[in-house]
Amino acid sequence: MQTSDSVRFKYGELMAVASCFACLGRPLLLSRNEDPVAVKTRKALAIMGYLSRVNSMSSPREMLSDLLWSKAERTKAMQSLRQALRQLKTAEDEAGFDVVRTSTGHVRLDPETFSSDLMTVLTLLERGRADDFREAEGLWRGDFLAGFEDIDPEFSDWLQVERERVRSDVVTAAFKHLDQISTVDGGLQVEAGGRFLLKIDPALESAHRILIRLYMKLGQRERAEQQFKACEREMRLHLDAEPDEETRSLFEENDNSDALPKAKNFEDVSSSITTNNDDEIRLPEISIVTTALSELSLLDARNLKDEIVAGLSSFRSYDLYQAEYFGDAKLPEATLVHGHDLGSYLLRFRHNERNGKIAIQYEDRADGRIIFNEIVDLGQWESIQAAASQTISRIHLFTTGKLRNTNNSAAFARWCQAEALMWDFDPQSDLKALQLLNELEERYSNFSMIFSAKAMINLKQLTHYPIENQEPGLAMDEILSLSEHAVFLDPWQPMNQRAYGWALMQSKMSDQARRAFLQAGRLNSVDPANLMSVAEGLALSGDVEEAKDKAQLAMSLVTTVPRVFFEYYSNILFAAEDYEASLQYIEKTSLKNMSGLTTRIAALICAGKEDEALEVLQRYNDRYANMVQNTGLGQQDPEEWGKQVNFFQDPKTRHNYDKGVDLVKRFFFGDRACF
Repeated sequence: MQTSDSVRFKYGELMAVASCFACLGRPLLLSRNEDPVAVKTRKALAIMGYLSRVNSMSSPREMLSDLLWSKAERTKAMQSLRQALRQLKTAEDEAGFDVVRTSTGHVRLDPETFSSDLMTVLTLLERGRADDFREAEGLWRGDFLAGFEDIDPEFSDWLQVERERVRSDVVTAAFKHLDQISTVDGGLQVEAGGRFLLKIDPALESAHRILIRLYMKLGQRERAEQQFKACEREMRLHLDAEPDEETRSLFEENDNSDALPKAKNFEDVSSSITTNNDDEIRLPEISIVTTALSELSLLDARNLKDEIVAGLSSFRSYDLYQAEYFGDAKLPEATLVHGHDLGSYLLRFRHNERNGKIAIQYEDRADGRIIFNEIVDLGQWESIQAAASQTISRIHLFTTGKLRNTNNSAAFARWCQAEALMWDFDPQSDLKALQLLNELEERYSNFSMIFSAKAMINLKQLTHYPIENQEPGLAMDEILSLSEHAVFLDPWQPMNQRAYGWALMQSKMSDQARRAFLQAGRLNSVDPANLMSVAEGLALSGDVEEAKDKAQLAMSLVTTVPRVFFEYYSNILFAAEDYEASLQYIEKTSLKNMSGLTTRIAALICAGKEDEALEVLQRYNDRYANMVQNTGLGQQDPEEWGKQVNFFQDPKTRHNYDKGVDLVKRFFFGDRACF
């Protein structure tokens, strides 16, 4: 490990430096005791990266010039090398220490003052304790020197080989401690080692096997099965392959009678879900008709239509049918249809040649009623996507809103009713939603959102408020299993990915949670509710800037902001350390749950308003004291409640939020006399 006088070359920065440099515009960094010092070019940093991996940390100048300026003449290449070394020297002068030593013929790193995150990782793996694996996992942020592939063809060739060597060194060092599945410490070391290996390569089947063996040895078969599902998912995604029979046989080693059945391939699963049968949930039907959009000059109009159709499709809540009519061909005569209980609609697109605008008409085919007719002038919008979002939102709100009428007993209508109740964020509403979901599951066991919705509700019960008049909720492992089952049934449904993300977050797998949230955002980028939930999940997992962008987009897509959005936005701003803005938004919510109250208290404390925080607690004392008394929230184990309610994964943000958690905990579960 480095001394207090060492200069640390942050491979943690460099492993993800491509995104830092290209996306955020930040310079590459050299740091002394975590204080960043700018280095102007990637090639200057590449010199240090190369030297850190060669023998004696030393290289002839000619070799460096040939490696990094291979297409230049030797004289010019040597001149460029000298310039890069001067840039490093300038950064070193600012840092106050020399790291790179130069002589007439060689360049080397000083081992007394140089260290890297990669070196630290290897040191941690040499010890191989549970805490060491966890620390190493936190330091590992991607491939060695990510983003440096394009600086020179010769360097790229060297880097490709060196990355494999780094990966091999690290994986080999980790596996040395994982040959035997030890449960002396409750399996903590083995589990941390397995998680570290999966951080490096999520599709590393041997790492999945380690965790499966561990959970089976601990008697946690359900977790082992969850890990097997994760193995299947990652291997299909990254390798387009299935787990080996050896991995499946791990379940037979302990219990042949209860072994996992051989999994179907993806096509088999998809076909079994989508096959038409009496138990399939029907969806609202939308027929799409387009007239006079075939000319090349109408490219924007066609793009608008495509954006709207793609946006509707991303909800996965409609049966869409498309019929194209070109030129002057006559449209079919208007015909009423005897649609089913979910509705049958006609979405028409027509270009007005006189004014250049696009007419969009949405009709109810059951009675011929025009629900809305809008004239879109693309010149009035910032982008085609922004114009499309308005139409998508109107169609979605009308069509699903109509199904929320409790008199409609169709299966998808019942689902819409349950979803609306979940957005109330209220114990009684969630209880009603659970009842609807249980009824749906009895007949429609392949409808994936039933399981993600149940996972969401039970997460709220676990962290925000117990559901009144309910049996004790599911344990975290069971919630994670529900969300994984939803993703298994339909990985393209945004809600399933969100539920999976929240379950992973509470299971202390923040990197995998972030991936699930990003996937949910990609699957539907036009639904404000999806975007805002994704944004909160990204903020809690530590990706604050991406979270703010998605939250602002969500806010721009709604005409009236739902109150629950304010609580989500408040948490995002808290993660961004903008406590005053966080307070402004959380004060607009209804504060029906303890988590919202805790966010407000934490923001007040971090804003230096401790006295006001106590006043808020006194003001809402009766409301929350009754909730605590009636539901038993946190009374049995206040410490566990405190851990569960703090979703923030960034250590600093988590520490700041804990200030609010501690005060709320002492006020409602501690000695009230001290207040």
